[in-house]
Amino acid sequence: MLVTSFDPLRIYVYKEGLARFATQEYAQQKGTKGNKFVHLTNYSINKKSANYVQSENLENDDFGFKWSLTAFCKHLEEINIDMDLFWSRIFDVIVKSFLSVENMLYIATHKTCTHKSNCFELYGFDILIDSDFKPWLIEVNLSPSLATDSVLDMQIKSALIADTLNIIGVKQFDRKVESLNKAKNRMKSY
Repeated sequence: MLVTSFDPLRIYVYKEGLARFATQEYAQQKGTKGNKFVHLTNYSINKKSANYVQSENLENDDFGFKWSLTAFCKHLEEINIDMDLFWSRIFDVIVKSFLSVENMLYIATHKTCTHKSNCFELYGFDILIDSDFKPWLIEVNLSPSLATDSVLDMQIKSALIADTLNIIGVKQFDRKVESLNKAKNRMKSY
């Protein structure tokens, strides 16, 4: 999620991302309590599992234990999940999360920013989808990791960075054009 303003609240939801899966199937059985690979989908933990499989091919973004969000949504559509309801529930989690801290962030932003449109923040939402396809907020990451350990990470995260920079209005710097403009401005002063 990209927030470009808290006054008014302006949130951009990036509908691509990563869907992560635990490397061992969850079961409520005695003895699984200490098995972190059953309970967590965190990549930095699951990649250490002997069962972990990573897709090395962009055409197979629905393979292994980390999929693109697009591939995951396509799978949900194939099993007849109402995607409008699914996304509505996710948006509800996101909006409620921001509303719960909006006042604090509004105050902090006004203390540190000289103008309400000169800052932005990228947030990473970790949302668990239960067996009824209901989303549950696990955590919100401030400035989420943009590290890339796979071609899938590189594709998704580089597009996210490009889209973020376009939305906040960062323009490509052209050193040649800038030098010509500086020279023209110097000549005007003579």
